[in-house]
Amino acid sequence: MRGVVAVIMLCIAQLLSAQIRIIPQTKLLEAEPKSVEGSPLRFATEEVSFGTIDEMSGVWQGGAILKNSGSEPVAITQIKSTCGCLKAELPKRVLAPSESVKVILKYYPRGHAGRVLQRVLLYANGSTERPSAILKLRGLVTASADRSDDYPYTRGVLRLRQDTVRLSGEREVLRVAFMNGGSTELKLAVNANLLPKGIKVRFEPSKVAPKGEGEMVVEYNPATETAPTNLGKIYIEGLNLPPRQSVIEVILKN
Repeated sequence: MRGVVAVIMLCIAQLLSAQIRIIPQTKLLEAEPKSVEGSPLRFATEEVSFGTIDEMSGVWQGGAILKNSGSEPVAITQIKSTCGCLKAELPKRVLAPSESVKVILKYYPRGHAGRVLQRVLLYANGSTERPSAILKLRGLVTASADRSDDYPYTRGVLRLRQDTVRLSGEREVLRVAFMNGGSTELKLAVNANLLPKGIKVRFEPSKVAPKGEGEMVVEYNPATETAPTNLGKIYIEGLNLPPRQSVIEVILKN
């Protein structure tokens, strides 16, 4: 009986393997729509490469020459791309016989780290079924090492995860992440004489290289009397800023 069950299971497995095809990701990236056969629209090159760019390098711009190789005018009625990160612009939409025009490509790499294979699809003379010309865009986007967006609050070149320290009113230690957004080393400290009562502050590390990250450690040991709602301010030194521009507020949570 067990032998019969094993044979049945083997047959089912073979049947399933014959019906299911697993397509590698590389093949999926290579898949593309086919253009209209005999279309007079021709790109001088079928593919444009931007090489390797950083995710935070800003908009990449390039282009390719498109030609009407036919004997009749061609009206380009629709332009599509396979990703919202790729934009294509045409200076004119109607090409006379043998006329050429440059298609401008703009690629927005932010948030698209990894291998890139996108396409621009041009539809002509009112057709919406199949494109009359296809242009590929290839490249590699490297993940950015710049994490400035993680630190939205600034005190000069010092970037902070938060600009207010909120305490519970009980003894505690809080850490505020920061980053050196400048091009030179920062040596951070605080004016201990101006710290709110019961507050101690240190920076880990106190010397921060450009694009380096660290934490401002705030220790609170409440006094015996009831603490006020607004405990005071932390004045950061080492930023070459007036005191009022280097302040972090310290308040109690409601």
